[in-house]
Amino acid sequence: MDTVAAANRRKEERTEVDDNVYVVVNTKPEMMGQMVEISSTGMAFTFVDLDSVSQRLVGRENLRMDFFAAGKGYFIRDLPGRLVSAVDNPTANAISSLTIKRIGVEFVTMSLSQQVQINSLIRRQNRQTPVSVSVSQTA
Repeated sequence: MDTVAAANRRKEERTEVDDNVYVVVNTKPEMMGQMVEISSTGMAFTFVDLDSVSQRLVGRENLRMDFFAAGKGYFIRDLPGRLVSAVDNPTANAISSLTIKRIGVEFVTMSLSQQVQINSLIRRQNRQTPVSVSVSQTA
């Protein structure tokens, strides 16, 4: 197997997301996390796995999610997705018993309105990312 192809299964490069975009997954009860990156075909979010909240995802492939950005008036409702990965990220504090989970989701069968909203979120994040400019000096 080609290790480069195996390492990058994504259709598109993802954009980092600021700290204010949240994901609510339609588990019973719902679970909430923080979006960390997004593309027009998928996204990743993290959440603290208190009381084994991640068990709500066991056996589930298809998800329905809501996205919102606190204080920015941004909201996408009932977005369909397919669970593609769930990874444990150890906390920075080794003494803590908290487990941070990172969930990867592929978007599926989105409405045109949802596609427009996702692309708008991506453009907004790209505008917030600082661009580094190198200046060369000539003698």
